[in-house]
Amino acid sequence: MPASARVEVTAELSVRPDKCLAATKRAAGETGLAHEAGPDAINLAGSRTEVLGALNRVVDAALEAGAKSVEVKVEAEADAERFG
Repeated sequence: MPASARVEVTAELSVRPDKCLAATKRAAGETGLAHEAGPDAINLAGSRTEVLGALNRVVDAALEAGAKSVEVKVEAEADAERFG
């Protein structure tokens, strides 16, 4: 895999109540980084800058849709070089 295509960070989001999930998935899809992680979760994967920027937009969309809880788990890839 070329270094430019390496995924450096992944973020998993869970949103409650479930009725807010459609709006959250729509916002995540617009980022170009989204991947389904299951019926109740969304994954974003990309560079640190891309993922953290997308998280802001996706969490905002969830809250605007009425979410009472948004859980976010961010992980750096183990083999990624130091990034900034």
